[in-house]
Amino acid sequence: MGPRIGSSLKVRIAAVAGLLFLAGIALITLFVTRILHDDMQEMASKQQLTAASYIARDIDAKLALRLDSLQRVALNIPSGLFRQPEILQAWLDDRKAIHTLFPTGLMIIPPDGGPALAETPRLATRPKSFADRDWFIEAKATGQAVISKPLIARATKEPALVMAVPLFDPQGKLLGVLAGVTPLATPGFLDLIIGARPGMQGSYQLISPQHRIFVLASNIHLAVTPLPADAEDPIIHAALTGSKGVKIMRNPNQEEEFAAIVDVPKTGWLLLARQPSRDAFAAVSNTVRNALLITTLLALPIIILLLAALSRLLHPLARLAGELHAMADGIRPLQPLQTNSTDEVADVAKSFNRLQSKLQEQEQQLAAMAHHDTLTGLPNRLLINDRLNKELMRISRSGHGLALLFLDLDGFKPVNDRHGHQVGDLVLIEIASRLQNCVRDADSLARLGGDEFLILLAGTEAPLVAAERVARDCILALAEPIRIGDQQMTVGISIGIAICEGSQADSLRAEQLVSQADVAMYRAKAGGRNRYIIHDPAFFPTTLQ
Repeated sequence: MGPRIGSSLKVRIAAVAGLLFLAGIALITLFVTRILHDDMQEMASKQQLTAASYIARDIDAKLALRLDSLQRVALNIPSGLFRQPEILQAWLDDRKAIHTLFPTGLMIIPPDGGPALAETPRLATRPKSFADRDWFIEAKATGQAVISKPLIARATKEPALVMAVPLFDPQGKLLGVLAGVTPLATPGFLDLIIGARPGMQGSYQLISPQHRIFVLASNIHLAVTPLPADAEDPIIHAALTGSKGVKIMRNPNQEEEFAAIVDVPKTGWLLLARQPSRDAFAAVSNTVRNALLITTLLALPIIILLLAALSRLLHPLARLAGELHAMADGIRPLQPLQTNSTDEVADVAKSFNRLQSKLQEQEQQLAAMAHHDTLTGLPNRLLINDRLNKELMRISRSGHGLALLFLDLDGFKPVNDRHGHQVGDLVLIEIASRLQNCVRDADSLARLGGDEFLILLAGTEAPLVAAERVARDCILALAEPIRIGDQQMTVGISIGIAICEGSQADSLRAEQLVSQADVAMYRAKAGGRNRYIIHDPAFFPTTLQ
């Protein structure tokens, strides 16, 4: 049975408004509009700050990923290769997983500044000397990883960023500098803000206070250009003098703007999200103006009577709003709303309960996506590292052992080059399925990215025996050709094995074990590929700082 006609909130408000004439409705509209203006200002501020904070965190995470990846590659460069340039070039070419992070160039530069000992890709326009570059000078002087100021790359004439890590031999002698160059607008890096705008007329501006330049902006032509003088743009001046959060200020054209200012901690940059106030409040401003014209005709008694009547009628809605505010402020936990009414208030409560349920489902889905590879559905690096750390803690008490297999595909790049990335993705999915069939339910198969996989064999009393068995099964599983449509291809696999037993877990970290398996895998590749090698700490020790 549907609600009675008299129980409808709209009908009751219409009845009261009819008794007090239509003029009373206009005054209520005025008050509600004023409240809406304040709420919309708060909501727009929070929304703009949230969006800017998300973009800033995304930028910071991408910078951290590139710097961490570059440092890992630097740690794994064998110092003996510096005397064998051709082998060093081949070694650098083989670091395919990091090439996509530095598409403009990955270079190993000698201590005197150049020319590069090895580089990928090889560009004819690449400078022959880097001795005058600030990032090269700073990396040599400090012995630390360096992120350059935004610059125009000499090789490509594009706005870019350089990350540099000094390379030392075991005696602490500087062997060179590993540098990676990424265009600022490269897909998957800072392109998120190019062309994006908060609202219809707003803009994003990423600035470097240290160097007083624009890093990037919605208008890409501002990239790597000087900031205006302090007096020319008060909003940028406020950001440079330490203002954070959301500000309402006037721009150089004396127009009021919402400005959200947030940090990008990794580089000390600032992200500004700017939107003209007139865009955010256009609808509200029109409503206020029209309401003011109408309210001049209303009398004070009508206002008092109408407010008194609506106060009683809207009490359930006010109570519902109070519960929502209490949940938003953390005073009470999120829980379904209860109401005894059968009008629109009940509809709002039911809608909120449905929305809350969907948000919780989405939160669970996002948590799962953060720990799994989007292509294969396998655990990613974050999840496998967590499992490996837990397993190391467990075996230090149980005395059992574990085995870690680092798998890298042989001959996968030609598949991508010849058949395209779509076919390459289908091949990776098929390979993941075959590898999954080689391990137990208790074991873990993860994809680290690109064509690299990791297998964790946990809780075994004979980890070496189990690891060799699984390695042989994996090689056999990939021996059979892979058929995608009417195309047939064969992909091999090189496997490095690292073992940890009993008390070894007390002094071994997950990163060390992964690095040991990685070293063994490269030995397998060097020994002819499509085979496995067991890491021998006596002859190939692995240390992590």
